[in-house]
Amino acid sequence: MKLNKEKKTLRARLSGLKDASPPSSSERDKTPLERARETLRREGESTRRAGRRLETLGREVLFAVGVGLTAGVVGAAFQASMNAASRAFAANYAGGFPWALLFLPAVGLAIVALYNAARLSVDAGTDRVVASLTSEKKASLWLGPLIFLTSTLTQFCGGSAGREGAALQLGGCVGLGAGRLFRLDATALKIAILCGMSGGFAAVFGTPLAATVFALEIACVGVVYYPALLPALIAALVGSAIPASLGLKPFYYELPDFPETSVALVGKALLFGALCGAVCVFFCAAVRGTTRSFFARFPNDYFRVAFGALCVIVATLSLGTNVYNGTGIRLVEEALAGRSASSAFFWKTILTALTLGAGFKGGEIVPVFAVGATFGCAAGTLLGIDPTLGAALGMIGVFCGATNCPLTSIVLSVELFGAQNAVLFAIVCGVGFATSGRVGLYRSQRMLYSKIAMGKDDERTM
Repeated sequence: MKLNKEKKTLRARLSGLKDASPPSSSERDKTPLERARETLRREGESTRRAGRRLETLGREVLFAVGVGLTAGVVGAAFQASMNAASRAFAANYAGGFPWALLFLPAVGLAIVALYNAARLSVDAGTDRVVASLTSEKKASLWLGPLIFLTSTLTQFCGGSAGREGAALQLGGCVGLGAGRLFRLDATALKIAILCGMSGGFAAVFGTPLAATVFALEIACVGVVYYPALLPALIAALVGSAIPASLGLKPFYYELPDFPETSVALVGKALLFGALCGAVCVFFCAAVRGTTRSFFARFPNDYFRVAFGALCVIVATLSLGTNVYNGTGIRLVEEALAGRSASSAFFWKTILTALTLGAGFKGGEIVPVFAVGATFGCAAGTLLGIDPTLGAALGMIGVFCGATNCPLTSIVLSVELFGAQNAVLFAIVCGVGFATSGRVGLYRSQRMLYSKIAMGKDDERTM
């Protein structure tokens, strides 16, 4: 038996020698010294290529640090500005007659005038930045300062909009400006924009890992753009360090200890994820439907924004509370504490749809968090899940369906709530992502693959 194995091994070696191509005549004519020089030349060329790669990597790292530093400073200033505007509106509302709310129509008219002066469409926002990643369309550098100013004004007068989406626009404009300054080619410019988006998101929300993965996932559903991994991570780490050094604390909530994952809890998580997908569809349909309706009924931008402002004022005064105005972070905190009205997610969706549909500025992400957290708190109680855990699961699950970024959502759950319930968050994200269909916050986002099938889908934008 052993002899047969040795024969087979010998035959294989002989076969390999027969298949090997003989050296050419020029190779045979070379002296040993010439062969040694040829070997040294090849090794030297390989070393030079490695050196060029290291040099390119070094430039890329330095560029990412610069973009992250700039995005961090801008993000910290934007966060401080939004916080001040939120406190001012809350104090004015609690102090008696909410006169700041009545200035919302005037602020809307000013926003339209500013965007018209910059020759930008009123609906230019995060979609414009995402479009610069997936097509030849280029975002305007005016988008950055405009979104900073107009988001603060919207917040000061009680508009129901967030800040993280605006931070994506700010960071994207920082990366775009840096790329144009250094005259980068199309591929490098895309990485520059992703660095800016990652740094801006991390600066405002304080989650560098989630910000990095978000930048890699956001452009195309089903594709992760790995070439930008290292620069986006460096930009996110630098961007998140700036607000922290200035005393601006990121959002973090430590969940209490819950029972270990069981078969029953997994079954509840599967159902919970499907419900989160349905809520995501409702939120996106409300925002898109309101926007289309406003634009169809009021082609004039000034009439549209004024009418939308009046709708927000009437809704706020009718509800008798300002809890649905602003970013919605207060709703998130109350839901995580186990205190949330069952209809809170509905009213937050309506106020956000009216605000963004009319043309006011701000982000969509924190309102999505508020909708998901308030819904999760109520749904968790019905399903026998702890309301605090339900709020956290709903917050991440609805965000996953709305952004179509499941990896980002899982990483975000760990950065915000710790890793002790990561399996449940992953289940909710997976089901919510699959059941939300083709909807999403960003129309420029491309779906290259079906969410539930192995085959390639068409490249229509959502």
